[in-house]
Amino acid sequence: MTVANWKLQSYNVVQSLLFNNKHQVIEYHVRSSGGLEWRDRAMDPAPVRRLYETKTTDERTCLHTIQFVHHMLIPPAKRHVEELHIHPDAEEIVVVTRGQGRARIGNNSFEIKKEDVLHVPPNTEHEIVNNGEDFLGVLFINVPVGNGIEKLVELKKDSETIMR
Repeated sequence: MTVANWKLQSYNVVQSLLFNNKHQVIEYHVRSSGGLEWRDRAMDPAPVRRLYETKTTDERTCLHTIQFVHHMLIPPAKRHVEELHIHPDAEEIVVVTRGQGRARIGNNSFEIKKEDVLHVPPNTEHEIVNNGEDFLGVLFINVPVGNGIEKLVELKKDSETIMR
C-alpha cells in the first residue's frame, strides 16, 4: 500500500501533491482580462510550480481515474489560488481538515470549518479563503467528467498499446 504524507514533501511550505494520475487531463481556466471569456491558465507562464502540472514519484503516480489528491494549508487572510477559476472537464471534492474559512462556489458564498466537505461541479467558478487566525487545511480531490473522461480513456488506451 502506498502512503503519502504532506508534511514530508510539501511545496512552497503550505501545499503538496499527495497522489497523481500520470494522464493529466484536467484543465484550469481563468477569466480573460476583460472578464467575459475563459482561457486555459496553462497557456500563461507560471510564477510558481503548479501542482496539477507536477509529476510525482512512480509510487504516488498511482491513480486510475482521479486526477490528483492535493493538500494545502492556507495561511490567514490568503486564498487557495491566485484567481477565481473553473475546471471545465472536472468536478472537485474539498475536505476541510482544520481551521475555518469562506468558500465561494458559483454564486454561493458560505462559511466553512473543520470536517466540512464541499462539492464543486464542473464549469463552476470557485475559491477558498482563510478568514481565520490559524492555517486552514484543505484536501482537494479532482475527478474528470465529460470531455475529461474521454481524454483520460484515450490516453489510457494509447499507453496500454505502447506497453504491449
